[in-house]
Amino acid sequence: MERAEKGYVGAIPALAGTLFFKDAHTPAVRDAICACFKEYEAIAKEHLTWLWREEPKDGKDCLPYRDAKPMPELMKQLGEDSLVSFGYTSGKQKVDAGEWEFQAAGIRGWKSKMGTWGLSVVRFSMPHLFAEEHPLAFQAMFVKFADLLKAVHGYGGNRLVLSLVRAYDNEPTEAITSEEYYDYDIGSPIKAMKGAGTGIKTVSWLTAINSELLEKVGGMSAVRSELPMDWFALYPYSDGIVIQAGPYAAPASVDDDPQPACYVLPNMLLKDVRCKELYDLHGASAFGEPRIRGAAADKWFERFDVPPEELLRFKAKLLDEPKLTKETTLPGRL
Repeated sequence: MERAEKGYVGAIPALAGTLFFKDAHTPAVRDAICACFKEYEAIAKEHLTWLWREEPKDGKDCLPYRDAKPMPELMKQLGEDSLVSFGYTSGKQKVDAGEWEFQAAGIRGWKSKMGTWGLSVVRFSMPHLFAEEHPLAFQAMFVKFADLLKAVHGYGGNRLVLSLVRAYDNEPTEAITSEEYYDYDIGSPIKAMKGAGTGIKTVSWLTAINSELLEKVGGMSAVRSELPMDWFALYPYSDGIVIQAGPYAAPASVDDDPQPACYVLPNMLLKDVRCKELYDLHGASAFGEPRIRGAAADKWFERFDVPPEELLRFKAKLLDEPKLTKETTLPGRL
């Protein structure tokens, strides 16, 4: 924007997976977060440049990645009521957005015990080019993380990764992109934590949902009935299933097709377990720049909704969309 600070990377497209889970104040779940990062670090290590933290014990909120202690060591410094806060990025400057990013935000123990503060979150991203050169890497990581974290729900697909510390300044870029591409996730994963306690935020190329929520929409029989297996793969994890919609993260461009059937059908299946309290996805405008708030936010949450009588048309439309292949699905699908 005209009045925004220049000279840094504010937003960059990537594939990103977001998973919401409980009990980040417990040793077992903190170990699971560390296990997720170990898996991520194995492929992202050479790209990572900075570690950002809130309320670090050593007083430094940002360190070069090469100088930071391993996550398990840092995690052991935290008490039950400490804030779990890790933000690894691949930006050249410490304020730059990077295609490689791993965020973990965990609710303090006393807040978690109250049960009214929502869910904790892990989000990871990787470049589209890496995913193309390493087929199935993104899906495998998403399912593994869902399993380790015993995810309540989550989603993975296209989005802009914003600067970790200048996210507010770059929300207008997200707003403009979301109006052009319905498949792009928008909004901070941390801002979504409270709403995540009331239901799922969205569906995407990959959608995780635990057994409790799944039963509310009719269980596995409803999934198999509504989502044909030539186009949808189901992967089991510790607490539920991950649904893969099509062979790749399909674009939902307003210039082409903003409502692909591969997104509409799972959205309508899971609509009844969508978060009950819709919320502003962005902060307030400073100079009249675009933000997704109020009615615009509600519209985003409902972007894949269609009238029930239209479902048959979308099931027919699915026939013209790309089918899954052996090369685009993980082994062990249900």
